[in-house]
Amino acid sequence: MLQSKAYTHSRRTLIFGSDGLRPDLVNAELMPTYFRLMKEGAFFRRFYSVYPSETRVAMTSFTTGVYPGRHGVVANRPYLPGFGANGYLQTGDHRDLLAYQKQFARSLVLRPTLGDRLFACGKHLSVAGNGSPGCNLLWNLQRPEKILNASTDYGVPELRALHSHLGSPPQGNSFAPLEWITKAFIQHQLPDESNAVMVLWLAQPDHSAHATGLGSESFRKALQCVDECLAIVLRALEQRGEEINLLLLSDHGHSTIDAQGSLETHVATACEELKVNARALTVSGQGIYQIGRITDHELQALAHWIRDQPWCGSLYLNHPNAEEWKALPVESLLGPVEEGRAPLVIVNPTWSPRLNKHGVMGVTQLTVNDGWSTHGNAVPTDMQAFCVGWGPGFKKSYLSDIPAGIVDIAPTICHLHGLGRQGGFDGRALHEALADGDHVPHWTSSVEGRPHQRQPLQTAQVRTTRYILGCEVHRV
Repeated sequence: MLQSKAYTHSRRTLIFGSDGLRPDLVNAELMPTYFRLMKEGAFFRRFYSVYPSETRVAMTSFTTGVYPGRHGVVANRPYLPGFGANGYLQTGDHRDLLAYQKQFARSLVLRPTLGDRLFACGKHLSVAGNGSPGCNLLWNLQRPEKILNASTDYGVPELRALHSHLGSPPQGNSFAPLEWITKAFIQHQLPDESNAVMVLWLAQPDHSAHATGLGSESFRKALQCVDECLAIVLRALEQRGEEINLLLLSDHGHSTIDAQGSLETHVATACEELKVNARALTVSGQGIYQIGRITDHELQALAHWIRDQPWCGSLYLNHPNAEEWKALPVESLLGPVEEGRAPLVIVNPTWSPRLNKHGVMGVTQLTVNDGWSTHGNAVPTDMQAFCVGWGPGFKKSYLSDIPAGIVDIAPTICHLHGLGRQGGFDGRALHEALADGDHVPHWTSSVEGRPHQRQPLQTAQVRTTRYILGCEVHRV
Protein backbone atom coordinates (compact mmCIF):
# COMPACT_ATOMS: atom_id res chain seq x y z
CA MET A 1 0.00 0.00 0.00
CA LEU A 2 1.27 3.47 -0.85
CA GLN A 3 2.13 5.67 2.09
CA SER A 4 -0.40 8.39 2.91
CA LYS A 5 0.61 11.98 2.17
CA ALA A 6 -1.05 15.33 2.72
CA TYR A 7 -3.55 16.01 -0.04
CA THR A 8 -2.53 18.58 -2.66
CA HIS A 9 -4.11 19.75 -5.90
CA SER A 10 -0.90 18.81 -7.75
CA ARG A 11 -1.61 15.10 -7.25
CA ARG A 12 -2.61 13.39 -10.48
CA THR A 13 -5.86 11.57 -11.25
CA LEU A 14 -6.29 8.27 -13.07
CA ILE A 15 -9.62 7.15 -14.48
CA PHE A 16 -9.57 3.37 -14.88
CA GLY A 17 -12.58 2.42 -16.98
CA SER A 18 -14.19 -0.96 -17.53
CA ASP A 19 -16.72 -0.76 -20.34
CA GLY A 20 -20.14 -2.17 -19.48
CA LEU A 21 -19.29 -3.24 -15.92
CA ARG A 22 -22.34 -3.72 -13.73
CA PRO A 23 -21.65 -3.11 -10.02
CA ASP A 24 -23.79 -6.05 -8.94
CA LEU A 25 -21.49 -8.42 -10.87
CA VAL A 26 -18.30 -7.39 -9.05
CA ASN A 27 -17.31 -10.00 -6.45
CA ALA A 28 -14.24 -11.10 -4.50
CA GLU A 29 -13.81 -14.31 -6.50
CA LEU A 30 -13.58 -12.81 -9.98
CA MET A 31 -12.40 -9.27 -9.17
CA PRO A 32 -10.45 -9.28 -5.89
CA THR A 33 -8.63 -6.01 -6.62
CA TYR A 34 -11.84 -4.17 -7.46
CA PHE A 35 -13.53 -5.70 -4.43
CA ARG A 36 -10.73 -4.52 -2.14
CA LEU A 37 -10.80 -0.95 -3.44
CA MET A 38 -14.59 -0.88 -3.08
CA LYS A 39 -14.06 -1.58 0.63
CA GLU A 40 -11.09 0.78 1.08
CA GLY A 41 -12.35 3.75 -0.93
CA ALA A 42 -15.60 5.62 -1.57
CA PHE A 43 -18.13 3.37 -3.30
CA PHE A 44 -21.10 5.04 -4.98
CA ARG A 45 -23.88 2.49 -4.75
CA ARG A 46 -26.31 4.65 -6.77
CA PHE A 47 -24.23 5.71 -9.78
CA TYR A 48 -25.98 6.18 -13.12
CA SER A 49 -25.27 6.51 -16.81
CA VAL A 50 -26.94 9.01 -19.15
CA TYR A 51 -29.51 8.29 -21.83
CA PRO A 52 -28.92 6.65 -24.21
CA SER A 53 -26.68 4.43 -22.11
CA GLU A 54 -24.30 3.92 -25.03
CA THR A 55 -20.53 4.11 -24.79
CA ARG A 56 -19.68 7.14 -26.89
CA VAL A 57 -22.62 9.14 -25.53
CA ALA A 58 -21.39 8.32 -22.03
CA MET A 59 -17.77 9.17 -22.84
CA THR A 60 -18.87 12.63 -23.99
CA SER A 61 -20.86 13.19 -20.79
CA PHE A 62 -17.89 12.02 -18.72
CA THR A 63 -15.59 14.57 -20.34
CA THR A 64 -18.04 17.50 -20.59
CA GLY A 65 -20.05 17.03 -17.40
CA VAL A 66 -23.31 17.75 -19.24
CA TYR A 67 -26.32 15.81 -20.50
CA PRO A 68 -26.32 14.47 -24.08
CA GLY A 69 -28.81 17.06 -25.32
CA ARG A 70 -26.33 19.79 -24.38
CA HIS A 71 -23.11 18.19 -25.69
CA GLY A 72 -24.82 17.02 -28.88
CA VAL A 73 -23.67 13.39 -29.06
CA VAL A 74 -27.12 11.85 -28.62
CA ALA A 75 -26.39 8.36 -29.97
CA ASN A 76 -23.52 6.10 -30.94
CA ARG A 77 -24.70 6.62 -34.53
CA PRO A 78 -26.74 9.82 -34.65
CA TYR A 79 -28.43 11.21 -37.72
CA LEU A 80 -27.06 14.68 -38.51
CA PRO A 81 -28.61 16.27 -41.62
CA GLY A 82 -26.02 17.39 -44.14
CA PHE A 83 -23.18 15.24 -42.87
CA GLY A 84 -21.47 12.92 -45.31
CA ALA A 85 -23.36 10.82 -47.84
CA ASN A 86 -26.41 9.87 -45.75
CA GLY A 87 -26.38 11.98 -42.58
CA TYR A 88 -25.28 9.19 -40.25
CA LEU A 89 -22.13 9.77 -38.19
CA GLN A 90 -20.38 6.77 -36.64
CA THR A 91 -18.94 8.15 -33.42
CA GLY A 92 -16.74 5.08 -32.96
CA ASP A 93 -14.84 6.03 -36.12
CA HIS A 94 -12.38 8.85 -35.47
CA ARG A 95 -12.40 9.65 -39.18
CA ASP A 96 -16.07 10.65 -38.96
CA LEU A 97 -15.38 12.85 -35.93
CA LEU A 98 -12.57 14.62 -37.74
CA ALA A 99 -14.57 14.79 -41.00
CA TYR A 100 -17.43 16.53 -39.20
CA GLN A 101 -14.99 19.06 -37.80
CA LYS A 102 -13.55 19.68 -41.25
CA GLN A 103 -16.92 19.90 -43.01
CA PHE A 104 -18.57 22.27 -40.53
CA ALA A 105 -15.45 24.04 -39.15
CA ARG A 106 -16.48 23.19 -35.59
CA SER A 107 -16.33 20.35 -33.11
CA LEU A 108 -19.04 17.70 -32.99
CA VAL A 109 -19.00 18.14 -29.19
CA LEU A 110 -20.88 21.32 -28.28
CA ARG A 111 -19.35 21.84 -24.82
CA PRO A 112 -15.74 22.05 -23.55
CA THR A 113 -14.17 18.70 -22.76
CA LEU A 114 -12.12 17.93 -19.69
CA GLY A 115 -9.11 18.02 -22.02
CA ASP A 116 -10.03 21.55 -23.09
CA ARG A 117 -10.46 22.73 -19.50
CA LEU A 118 -7.17 21.25 -18.34
CA PHE A 119 -5.28 22.61 -21.36
CA ALA A 120 -6.58 26.10 -20.62
CA CYS A 121 -4.99 25.78 -17.16
CA GLY A 122 -1.65 24.48 -18.45
CA LYS A 123 -2.43 20.82 -17.73
CA HIS A 124 -3.01 17.79 -19.96
CA LEU A 125 -5.47 14.92 -20.30
CA SER A 126 -4.14 11.68 -21.79
CA VAL A 127 -6.27 8.73 -22.89
CA ALA A 128 -5.37 5.11 -23.59
CA GLY A 129 -7.84 2.44 -24.65
CA ASN A 130 -8.46 -0.65 -26.72
CA GLY A 131 -12.01 0.19 -27.76
CA SER A 132 -13.06 2.14 -30.83
CA PRO A 133 -10.77 5.01 -31.86
CA GLY A 134 -13.68 7.44 -31.68
CA CYS A 135 -14.50 6.40 -28.13
CA ASN A 136 -11.06 7.46 -26.91
CA LEU A 137 -10.85 10.60 -29.05
CA LEU A 138 -14.12 12.03 -27.71
CA TRP A 139 -12.45 12.58 -24.32
CA ASN A 140 -9.99 15.09 -25.81
CA LEU A 141 -11.16 15.73 -29.37
CA GLN A 142 -8.87 18.68 -30.08
CA ARG A 143 -5.66 16.88 -29.08
CA PRO A 144 -5.41 13.47 -30.76
CA GLU A 145 -1.68 13.44 -30.01
CA LYS A 146 -2.64 12.70 -26.39
CA ILE A 147 -4.65 9.58 -27.35
CA LEU A 148 -3.18 6.08 -27.43
CA ASN A 149 -5.46 3.56 -29.12
CA ALA A 150 -4.62 -0.02 -29.98
CA SER A 151 -5.88 0.24 -33.58
CA THR A 152 -4.86 3.67 -34.89
CA ASP A 153 -2.27 6.43 -34.68
CA TYR A 154 -4.82 9.13 -35.65
CA GLY A 155 -2.45 10.26 -38.39
CA VAL A 156 -0.09 11.81 -35.81
CA PRO A 157 3.60 11.20 -36.68
CA GLU A 158 4.68 10.87 -33.03
CA LEU A 159 1.98 8.27 -32.42
CA ARG A 160 2.92 6.44 -35.61
CA ALA A 161 6.47 6.09 -34.31
CA LEU A 162 5.17 4.95 -30.93
CA HIS A 163 2.95 2.28 -32.53
CA SER A 164 5.93 1.05 -34.51
CA HIS A 165 7.89 0.74 -31.27
CA LEU A 166 5.07 -1.00 -29.40
CA GLY A 167 4.15 -3.46 -32.14
CA SER A 168 0.65 -4.81 -32.75
CA PRO A 169 -1.37 -6.54 -29.99
CA PRO A 170 -0.97 -10.34 -30.08
CA GLN A 171 -3.56 -12.12 -32.23
CA GLY A 172 -5.72 -15.11 -31.33
CA ASN A 173 -6.48 -14.02 -27.75
CA SER A 174 -9.49 -11.79 -27.25
CA PHE A 175 -8.06 -10.44 -23.98
CA ALA A 176 -4.56 -9.67 -25.27
CA PRO A 177 -5.51 -6.10 -26.33
CA LEU A 178 -6.34 -5.28 -22.68
CA GLU A 179 -2.90 -6.33 -21.52
CA TRP A 180 -1.27 -4.57 -24.50
CA ILE A 181 -2.91 -1.19 -23.85
CA THR A 182 -2.33 -1.47 -20.09
CA LYS A 183 1.41 -2.02 -20.59
CA ALA A 184 1.54 0.70 -23.25
CA PHE A 185 -0.11 3.13 -20.84
CA ILE A 186 2.35 2.26 -18.05
CA GLN A 187 5.36 2.64 -20.34
CA HIS A 188 4.40 5.79 -22.24
CA GLN A 189 1.65 7.85 -20.59
CA LEU A 190 2.07 7.22 -16.88
CA PRO A 191 5.72 8.47 -16.75
CA ASP A 192 4.76 11.75 -18.49
CA GLU A 193 4.05 13.99 -15.51
CA SER A 194 2.52 16.66 -17.75
CA ASN A 195 -0.50 14.32 -17.89
CA ALA A 196 -2.37 15.66 -14.87
CA VAL A 197 -5.41 13.48 -15.62
CA MET A 198 -5.12 10.11 -17.32
CA VAL A 199 -7.76 7.76 -18.68
CA LEU A 200 -7.16 4.04 -19.22
CA TRP A 201 -10.34 2.60 -20.74
CA LEU A 202 -10.71 -1.15 -21.31
CA ALA A 203 -13.38 -2.45 -23.70
CA GLN A 204 -14.30 -5.37 -21.43
CA PRO A 205 -16.54 -6.89 -20.18
CA ASP A 206 -18.66 -5.07 -22.80
CA HIS A 207 -17.30 -7.06 -25.76
CA SER A 208 -17.83 -10.41 -24.05
CA ALA A 209 -21.29 -9.46 -22.83
CA HIS A 210 -22.41 -8.58 -26.36
CA ALA A 211 -20.81 -11.67 -27.89
CA THR A 212 -21.60 -14.42 -25.39
CA GLY A 213 -24.02 -12.99 -22.82
CA LEU A 214 -23.97 -11.90 -19.21
CA GLY A 215 -22.61 -14.59 -16.91
CA SER A 216 -21.06 -16.70 -19.67
CA GLU A 217 -17.62 -18.25 -19.25
CA SER A 218 -16.12 -15.61 -21.56
CA PHE A 219 -17.83 -12.85 -19.60
CA ARG A 220 -16.44 -14.14 -16.31
CA LYS A 221 -12.98 -14.37 -17.85
CA ALA A 222 -13.31 -10.75 -19.00
CA LEU A 223 -14.03 -9.64 -15.43
CA GLN A 224 -10.92 -11.46 -14.24
CA CYS A 225 -8.76 -9.91 -16.96
CA VAL A 226 -9.95 -6.37 -16.16
CA ASP A 227 -9.13 -6.97 -12.51
CA GLU A 228 -5.66 -8.25 -13.38
CA CYS A 229 -5.00 -5.12 -15.47
CA LEU A 230 -5.97 -2.94 -12.53
CA ALA A 231 -3.58 -4.87 -10.30
CA ILE A 232 -0.78 -4.30 -12.84
CA VAL A 233 -1.45 -0.55 -12.80
CA LEU A 234 -1.46 -0.41 -8.99
CA ARG A 235 1.89 -2.22 -8.87
CA ALA A 236 3.32 0.26 -11.39
CA LEU A 237 2.16 3.18 -9.24
CA GLU A 238 3.69 1.63 -6.15
CA GLN A 239 6.99 1.08 -7.94
CA ARG A 240 6.96 4.75 -8.93
CA GLY A 241 6.22 5.74 -5.35
CA GLU A 242 3.35 7.83 -6.64
CA GLU A 243 0.16 8.34 -4.68
CA ILE A 244 -2.70 9.11 -7.00
CA ASN A 245 -6.42 9.75 -7.00
CA LEU A 246 -8.04 6.79 -8.72
CA LEU A 247 -11.56 6.66 -10.14
CA LEU A 248 -12.81 3.21 -11.10
CA LEU A 249 -15.65 3.78 -13.56
CA SER A 250 -17.96 2.12 -16.02
CA ASP A 251 -20.15 3.83 -18.59
CA HIS A 252 -23.29 1.68 -18.41
CA GLY A 253 -24.58 -1.75 -17.53
CA HIS A 254 -26.11 -4.51 -19.67
CA SER A 255 -29.40 -6.39 -20.04
CA THR A 256 -30.11 -9.75 -21.61
CA ILE A 257 -32.15 -9.55 -24.83
CA ASP A 258 -35.59 -11.06 -25.31
CA ALA A 259 -35.88 -10.53 -29.07
CA GLN A 260 -39.10 -8.94 -30.31
CA GLY A 261 -37.90 -7.95 -33.78
CA SER A 262 -36.08 -4.78 -34.76
CA LEU A 263 -37.50 -1.30 -34.40
CA GLU A 264 -36.97 -0.74 -38.15
CA THR A 265 -39.32 -3.64 -38.90
CA HIS A 266 -41.95 -2.42 -36.44
CA VAL A 267 -41.87 1.12 -37.84
CA ALA A 268 -42.25 -0.21 -41.39
CA THR A 269 -45.27 -2.27 -40.28
CA ALA A 270 -46.82 0.73 -38.53
CA CYS A 271 -46.32 2.99 -41.55
CA GLU A 272 -47.97 0.46 -43.83
CA GLU A 273 -50.96 -0.01 -41.53
CA LEU A 274 -51.40 3.71 -40.85
CA LYS A 275 -50.64 4.95 -44.38
CA VAL A 276 -47.71 7.01 -43.08
CA ASN A 277 -44.88 7.91 -45.46
CA ALA A 278 -42.15 5.49 -44.36
CA ARG A 279 -39.58 7.34 -46.49
CA ALA A 280 -39.93 10.33 -44.15
CA LEU A 281 -38.40 8.31 -41.30
CA THR A 282 -35.14 6.55 -40.54
CA VAL A 283 -34.22 4.46 -37.50
CA SER A 284 -30.99 4.30 -35.51
CA GLY A 285 -30.87 2.45 -32.21
CA GLN A 286 -34.09 3.19 -30.34
CA GLY A 287 -34.50 6.56 -32.08
CA ILE A 288 -36.67 7.41 -35.08
CA TYR A 289 -35.40 10.42 -37.03
CA GLN A 290 -37.37 12.59 -39.44
CA ILE A 291 -35.80 12.91 -42.89
CA GLY A 292 -38.86 13.96 -44.87
CA ARG A 293 -42.32 15.45 -44.48
CA ILE A 294 -44.67 13.94 -41.90
CA THR A 295 -47.87 15.59 -40.69
CA ASP A 296 -48.88 16.01 -37.07
CA HIS A 297 -51.80 13.64 -37.69
CA GLU A 298 -49.41 10.97 -39.01
CA LEU A 299 -46.97 11.43 -36.13
CA GLN A 300 -49.73 11.22 -33.54
CA ALA A 301 -51.07 8.02 -35.11
CA LEU A 302 -47.59 6.50 -35.23
CA ALA A 303 -46.91 7.46 -31.61
CA HIS A 304 -50.14 5.85 -30.40
CA TRP A 305 -49.43 2.69 -32.42
CA ILE A 306 -45.95 2.30 -30.91
CA ARG A 307 -47.05 3.13 -27.36
CA ASP A 308 -49.70 0.40 -27.50
CA GLN A 309 -47.23 -2.36 -28.45
CA PRO A 310 -46.34 -4.77 -25.60
CA TRP A 311 -42.61 -4.21 -26.16
CA CYS A 312 -42.88 -0.43 -25.62
CA GLY A 313 -42.29 0.53 -22.01
CA SER A 314 -42.41 4.30 -22.55
CA LEU A 315 -42.53 6.67 -25.51
CA TYR A 316 -40.86 10.06 -26.04
CA LEU A 317 -41.56 12.68 -28.72
CA ASN A 318 -39.60 15.66 -30.00
CA HIS A 319 -42.79 17.66 -30.52
CA PRO A 320 -44.66 20.40 -28.62
CA ASN A 321 -47.72 18.13 -28.36
CA ALA A 322 -45.84 15.26 -26.71
CA GLU A 323 -47.76 15.35 -23.42
CA GLU A 324 -51.10 16.04 -25.12
CA TRP A 325 -50.51 12.90 -27.20
CA LYS A 326 -49.78 10.91 -24.02
CA ALA A 327 -46.03 10.69 -24.59
CA LEU A 328 -43.09 12.21 -22.71
CA PRO A 329 -40.86 14.95 -24.15
CA VAL A 330 -37.43 13.77 -25.38
CA GLU A 331 -35.89 16.25 -22.93
CA SER A 332 -36.93 13.87 -20.16
CA LEU A 333 -34.21 11.55 -21.43
CA LEU A 334 -31.65 13.80 -23.13
CA GLY A 335 -31.86 16.99 -21.11
CA PRO A 336 -32.30 20.34 -22.91
CA VAL A 337 -31.69 19.73 -26.62
CA GLU A 338 -29.40 22.11 -28.49
CA GLU A 339 -29.20 22.61 -32.26
CA GLY A 340 -32.07 20.21 -32.85
CA ARG A 341 -29.89 17.14 -32.24
CA ALA A 342 -32.57 14.72 -31.13
CA PRO A 343 -34.67 11.98 -32.73
CA LEU A 344 -38.31 12.67 -33.52
CA VAL A 345 -39.35 9.59 -31.52
CA ILE A 346 -37.54 7.57 -28.84
CA VAL A 347 -38.79 4.14 -27.78
CA ASN A 348 -37.82 2.72 -24.41
CA PRO A 349 -38.46 -1.04 -24.38
CA THR A 350 -40.09 -3.04 -21.62
CA TRP A 351 -37.81 -4.58 -19.02
CA SER A 352 -38.14 -7.38 -16.50
CA PRO A 353 -35.98 -8.33 -13.48
CA ARG A 354 -36.12 -11.99 -14.42
CA LEU A 355 -32.92 -14.05 -14.69
CA ASN A 356 -31.14 -15.17 -17.85
CA LYS A 357 -29.82 -18.70 -18.37
CA HIS A 358 -26.67 -17.87 -16.37
CA GLY A 359 -28.67 -16.54 -13.43
CA VAL A 360 -28.02 -12.85 -14.16
CA MET A 361 -30.94 -10.48 -13.58
CA GLY A 362 -32.39 -8.09 -16.16
CA VAL A 363 -34.09 -8.83 -19.50
CA THR A 364 -35.15 -6.26 -22.09
CA GLN A 365 -37.16 -6.42 -25.33
CA LEU A 366 -37.35 -4.86 -28.82
CA THR A 367 -34.11 -5.81 -30.52
CA VAL A 368 -32.45 -8.74 -32.26
CA ASN A 369 -29.89 -11.41 -31.24
CA ASP A 370 -31.92 -13.32 -28.66
CA GLY A 371 -29.83 -14.56 -25.73
CA TRP A 372 -27.04 -12.02 -26.01
CA SER A 373 -26.98 -8.76 -24.07
CA THR A 374 -27.34 -5.12 -24.98
CA HIS A 375 -27.49 -1.64 -23.48
CA GLY A 376 -28.56 1.86 -24.44
CA ASN A 377 -31.98 1.96 -22.86
CA ALA A 378 -33.43 3.67 -19.78
CA VAL A 379 -33.85 0.42 -17.86
CA PRO A 380 -32.33 -0.32 -14.43
CA THR A 381 -29.62 -2.75 -15.51
CA ASP A 382 -28.46 -0.49 -18.37
CA MET A 383 -28.46 2.73 -16.35
CA GLN A 384 -26.64 1.37 -13.30
CA ALA A 385 -22.92 2.06 -13.76
CA PHE A 386 -19.88 1.61 -11.50
CA CYS A 387 -17.93 4.20 -9.52
CA VAL A 388 -15.31 4.00 -6.78
CA GLY A 389 -13.07 6.86 -5.69
CA TRP A 390 -9.82 5.74 -4.04
CA GLY A 391 -6.83 7.73 -2.89
CA PRO A 392 -6.08 10.74 -0.70
CA GLY A 393 -8.77 12.88 -2.32
CA PHE A 394 -11.55 10.50 -1.24
CA LYS A 395 -12.96 9.33 2.06
CA LYS A 396 -11.85 5.91 3.22
CA SER A 397 -14.27 2.99 3.56
CA TYR A 398 -17.17 5.22 2.62
CA LEU A 399 -20.46 3.96 1.15
CA SER A 400 -22.56 6.61 -0.57
CA ASP A 401 -26.27 6.12 -1.17
CA ILE A 402 -26.67 9.61 -2.63
CA PRO A 403 -27.55 9.40 -6.36
CA ALA A 404 -24.60 10.32 -8.58
CA GLY A 405 -23.73 9.88 -12.22
CA ILE A 406 -21.26 10.21 -15.02
CA VAL A 407 -22.05 13.93 -15.50
CA ASP A 408 -20.45 14.43 -12.06
CA ILE A 409 -16.99 13.15 -13.01
CA ALA A 410 -15.67 16.23 -14.83
CA PRO A 411 -16.71 18.71 -12.08
CA THR A 412 -15.29 16.37 -9.43
CA ILE A 413 -11.94 16.18 -11.22
CA CYS A 414 -11.88 19.95 -11.68
CA HIS A 415 -12.39 20.30 -7.92
CA LEU A 416 -9.65 17.77 -7.14
CA HIS A 417 -7.23 19.71 -9.33
CA GLY A 418 -8.08 23.11 -7.91
CA LEU A 419 -9.22 24.53 -11.24
CA GLY A 420 -11.26 27.22 -9.56
CA ARG A 421 -14.96 27.76 -10.02
CA GLN A 422 -15.38 25.98 -13.33
CA GLY A 423 -18.90 26.51 -14.66
CA GLY A 424 -21.09 25.12 -17.39
CA PHE A 425 -21.71 21.69 -15.86
CA ASP A 426 -24.98 19.83 -15.45
CA GLY A 427 -23.23 17.57 -12.96
CA ARG A 428 -21.86 18.40 -9.53
CA ALA A 429 -18.66 17.75 -7.60
CA LEU A 430 -19.21 14.70 -5.42
CA HIS A 431 -18.35 16.52 -2.17
CA GLU A 432 -20.10 13.98 0.03
CA ALA A 433 -17.38 11.41 -0.76
CA LEU A 434 -14.35 13.73 -0.96
CA ALA A 435 -11.77 13.91 1.82
CA ASP A 436 -12.32 17.67 2.16
CA GLY A 437 -16.12 17.42 2.02
CA ASP A 438 -18.53 17.01 4.90
CA HIS A 439 -21.96 17.86 3.50
CA VAL A 440 -24.41 15.09 2.57
CA PRO A 441 -26.90 16.66 0.14
CA HIS A 442 -30.64 16.12 0.25
CA TRP A 443 -32.17 14.30 -2.72
CA THR A 444 -35.61 13.52 -4.07
CA SER A 445 -37.03 10.89 -6.43
CA SER A 446 -39.97 10.92 -8.80
CA VAL A 447 -41.76 8.85 -11.43
CA GLU A 448 -42.60 10.47 -14.78
CA GLY A 449 -45.16 9.25 -17.28
CA ARG A 450 -48.01 7.88 -15.20
CA PRO A 451 -50.60 6.74 -16.11
CA HIS A 452 -50.06 6.59 -19.85
CA GLN A 453 -46.73 4.73 -20.02
CA ARG A 454 -46.51 0.99 -19.43
CA GLN A 455 -43.25 1.46 -17.52
CA PRO A 456 -42.86 5.11 -16.41
CA LEU A 457 -39.46 6.75 -15.98
CA GLN A 458 -37.85 6.82 -12.53
CA THR A 459 -35.58 9.79 -11.77
CA ALA A 460 -33.74 11.31 -8.83
CA GLN A 461 -32.50 14.86 -8.23
CA VAL A 462 -29.68 16.24 -6.11
CA ARG A 463 -29.82 20.03 -6.11
CA THR A 464 -30.04 20.89 -9.84
CA THR A 465 -28.60 17.60 -11.15
CA ARG A 466 -31.12 15.05 -12.39
CA TYR A 467 -30.38 11.34 -12.79
CA ILE A 468 -32.28 8.71 -14.77
CA LEU A 469 -32.59 5.55 -12.69
CA GLY A 470 -34.44 3.43 -15.23
CA CYS A 471 -38.04 2.38 -15.66
CA GLU A 472 -40.68 1.43 -13.17
CA VAL A 473 -41.61 -2.21 -13.69
CA HIS A 474 -44.93 -2.93 -11.99
CA ARG A 475 -46.94 -2.67 -15.24
CA VAL A 476 -45.04 -5.24 -17.37
